[in-house]
Amino acid sequence: MNLLNTSISYNIDGTGNTSSVIAGIRGEVDGRLTVTANITIYPTDLAEGTTFDDLSKKQLFALATKKLPVALPKLSYSNYQFFVQNDTPVRLTAYSDLSDNGSYITLNSTLNQSDFTNKAIESVGYEDVKSAVKTILSQEFPTSSTEA
Repeated sequence: MNLLNTSISYNIDGTGNTSSVIAGIRGEVDGRLTVTANITIYPTDLAEGTTFDDLSKKQLFALATKKLPVALPKLSYSNYQFFVQNDTPVRLTAYSDLSDNGSYITLNSTLNQSDFTNKAIESVGYEDVKSAVKTILSQEFPTSSTEA
């Protein structure tokens, strides 16, 4: 997945020091997955002796993209919607989100029959959808945990 940096926001404390940074991230996989995220980077995410002021926009973005695959398996699925053609379900879109520890992630996944090898798309349920999305994410982020 090609990830783009959409924003960098600095949070400044009462003493004028940067207390955290929020990096905006967007990525898409061939119309199958779209991820939009605001990942918060905390001082504990930095190398010892490093401050936010020492880091470039590219370095901050790199830190945020390392945190994204760790957060993705924690997504909750708010709903999924079938798309029907000639009275037959042909695909579905699953909507997932996460608000955890200052990070906000939205993942929209478009799935079709090829994502469900052991059952017809019209009979898939919540666990089937989670499993299919997990499979795609493990392909896009192979080093990440794929715990559902």
